Amino acid sequence: MINVSEILKDDNLLFYDIESFKEDALVVFKDIQNKVVGIFHNDFEGMYEVIQGKTLVGFNNYFYDDPMLEKMLACWTPQQLKEQNDRLISGQKVKIYRLGNEVITLDCFQQADVSKPSLKKIEANMGANIYESLIDFNIDRKLTEEELEETIQYCSYDVQMTIEIFKKRLKDYFEPKLNIIAMLDEAIQRRAIRWNTTTISANLVTNGKPLQQWSDVRLGEYNETGEYDMFELVPGPVKAFWKENYLKDKGKYIHEEFGCKIEFGFGGLHGVPIRNKVRYKNVKMLDVASLYPNIINKLDVLGGRTQFYKENLVDKRLAIKHTDKTLSAALKLVINSIYGLLRSDYSLLKNKMGAISVCIYGQIILYDLCKRLAPTCEIVNINTDGVGFVTDSDDYIKVWEEWQDDYGFVLELDEFDTFIQKDVNNYIAVEPSGGIKAKGGEVGRYGYENVFRNNSNRIVDIAIGEYLLHDQEPLDTILERLNEPKLFQQVLQAGGTYKGTFDENGKQYQKVNRVFPVKRGGVKLYKRRQDDGMVMFPDAPEQMLVWNYEVDDLEDFKNKIDINYYYTLINKKLERWKVL
Repeated sequence: MINVSEILKDDNLLFYDIESFKEDALVVFKDIQNKVVGIFHNDFEGMYEVIQGKTLVGFNNYFYDDPMLEKMLACWTPQQLKEQNDRLISGQKVKIYRLGNEVITLDCFQQADVSKPSLKKIEANMGANIYESLIDFNIDRKLTEEELEETIQYCSYDVQMTIEIFKKRLKDYFEPKLNIIAMLDEAIQRRAIRWNTTTISANLVTNGKPLQQWSDVRLGEYNETGEYDMFELVPGPVKAFWKENYLKDKGKYIHEEFGCKIEFGFGGLHGVPIRNKVRYKNVKMLDVASLYPNIINKLDVLGGRTQFYKENLVDKRLAIKHTDKTLSAALKLVINSIYGLLRSDYSLLKNKMGAISVCIYGQIILYDLCKRLAPTCEIVNINTDGVGFVTDSDDYIKVWEEWQDDYGFVLELDEFDTFIQKDVNNYIAVEPSGGIKAKGGEVGRYGYENVFRNNSNRIVDIAIGEYLLHDQEPLDTILERLNEPKLFQQVLQAGGTYKGTFDENGKQYQKVNRVFPVKRGGVKLYKRRQDDGMVMFPDAPEQMLVWNYEVDDLEDFKNKIDINYYYTLINKKLERWKVL
């Protein structure tokens, strides 16, 4: 059985990265304090003794470095390693045998974000140096001493950044993941370390056996006419829409009621007021606790495994939520993945009709909550598992209690002194304690950065939030934060379908670049298509300063950048909030 604490013990962690050329191959190993433990160049004798008993950590190593390292352990020549390197880069998968069985490896790239960010993209988001070595990986000769030294430094730096990324992901990914694995059958635990958490969750819940799939939607009890009781709680046209479209699993029906435009469909209930009011005071939000997990239990979507799911995952998490944070996080990760796995064609949990049933049931009971609240409340936000409203009455408390009794679910109350929304998925709100809750693509990064997804032009989110919450002019926010250049960076990356990044004169740049707008003397970067057509990056400035070194090393930042670019972009987005 795996020992999670031993696997993640600082003394057992070894971080590594590999570089491969025709005549040179090297690997750098470091400990968690960023101290070099070993560098091997072309001669790999003694390397196994360095990694034996350790937990190896890399970035995208499940795809690239692990297969390369295994061949280094077999003392392959640099030429053989370069051939394997080229196969891997071209997309071929290579089986590994020793690593995983003899040595545990963890991958910081795995499930970092659905956008699958590269190491350089994450480094750029962090404001770090993203300068790429100019040495051609296809160089047709042995590296010079200077080139070898530069490559070692480049490789060593990537290991350093992998350490930083691991630390950021330890508590919310690696610890929960390994604790889930420890719940599996002991025979598959070592193998499961390389799986993603959805595969682990599916194996845990199903015990490795595919779920029996439903052939139709199921919503509980029938009435005397043979119709589901639940369907009688929604307007007739909504019921008709679902019956006509559930096999296609797509489409939406717009219904107007409670002063709101409400969208029924196959992805959750959504609604906002018809009159497009933006700002509200004293908003209450009733959220259904663990909506989909509890519906899965109620409808018995998992069949013979529902009881296991309820008792060993859902109920157990509630029992230890405040006493065992690590196990609670692991159980939450499993619980929250089940609904998505019901929709996956490649999962042991595949049960598409079960997923559609859960989705429809959730919309019905949330609509029923709105209907009960509406006589004494103004509905201002409806979003999948919660309803926001304003009221000067205490009648909502009785509705709250009766709804819980009728459905057996728990409603949790959040309150906001101020609630400002552009639409159902974009809002910023102030809690009574003064805390800020922000959601959406234009204000979601107001209070924190997301280095694994998008950290470009974060000053825009901050300035929009400051204007909405405190009526502070965008220009004032810009000027106040000019000592934080990372807030102003824009990270540009041409996707794999493009030839690369080029300027207007045809000069090629790195795959990932950090730019800032300037008034004059800059360049304009484009994505070059395979047919050599040039495509602009969205919201990119006309004149760019390319800065791929440490962002804080950019001198005279305040005088170099064009603040008018940010001012214009912020006001353009604010107009969509209808507050200007």
